[in-house]
Amino acid sequence: MNGNFALIDAIYRSRMTVLDLLAERGYDVDRYRAFTPDDAALALPTYMGLGFKVTKKDSTDVCDVRYYTYLPKKIDEILSAIKQSEVDTTEFIIMLQTPVADGHHVCALKQYIKPTEEDKRRFRKLRVSFFSIYAIVINPLHHVLVPKHEIVPEEYHEKLMDSLYIKTKSKLPEIKYHIDPITRCIGAVPGDIVRITRPSQSSGETVLYRVCVA
Repeated sequence: MNGNFALIDAIYRSRMTVLDLLAERGYDVDRYRAFTPDDAALALPTYMGLGFKVTKKDSTDVCDVRYYTYLPKKIDEILSAIKQSEVDTTEFIIMLQTPVADGHHVCALKQYIKPTEEDKRRFRKLRVSFFSIYAIVINPLHHVLVPKHEIVPEEYHEKLMDSLYIKTKSKLPEIKYHIDPITRCIGAVPGDIVRITRPSQSSGETVLYRVCVA
């Protein structure tokens, strides 16, 4: 067990981070808080029993969290097999022992913009986020150098753009879907407007807006 201490510690701490991220997004995660480093050790070497599903407190939306020691080569096929009825209400978080790489960004984007079988003009919009367990042992949103990020509800987009004297979201600075780790943490998808609140010595705080793009 001593030889696996770093891995056990990463599994435990990253799981706590994911639960915190999901709680901030409105998911009911309380039943999964009773998780200890011993539980992480028992899950080795196959990560058996680490996966879980949580539901939002105010809706039927579900987040399916899965763990992989090594990501299957056919992950695209696995995700593509998910029924559209599940896609509309379910997002997936995939926890990896390996670093998040370009291939994971491509996979997430591909699953989101893939045409549906019913209507080739409509995006499938499967929400998939990849995280390395070693990269989120600490909640990135709580880091002193990371300003507050919030998703602006869609019903306020038009009013916001009017206040900024712009007609389209494309006039806003961009934040990259999935590539930017903060978009993964807050669950932003293409088309979302993200409000960023930074501390300012002159005005107390400065509010900026970015649009999430593919």
